[in-house]
Amino acid sequence: MHKSLNTFGIVGISTVLALTPAMALAQDEGASDAAPEASAPAPAMTPEQDAAMQALPADKQAALKAWPPETQAYYWSLSSNRQQIFWALADSDKVRLSQMPEPQRESTWAQIESRAKPPQG
Repeated sequence: MHKSLNTFGIVGISTVLALTPAMALAQDEGASDAAPEASAPAPAMTPEQDAAMQALPADKQAALKAWPPETQAYYWSLSSNRQQIFWALADSDKVRLSQMPEPQRESTWAQIESRAKPPQG
């Protein structure tokens, strides 16, 4: 079943990423909001990933192929729930999240997932 993120969830996710200390540090070091140019080839996909890629709509396939190779590899490492949330992020946020150290990334995901849940009530 496909669940879409509500507007509050998307705004909340953007806020979490904007306030993440690791991202502020990267910005201080001159990192750009734009996705870096891909210098390495795209990672090889497993048969399962290839099947999942083929199941995506053409616009999502093109978007995924445009991400830096590290971000593509990170996307494929995510659970299906996190992949769904990942699509709601701006491309620059996808890149930032994929470049975070693992402890910071997990902390950020915990905040993102709590904000992406539909409101109770």
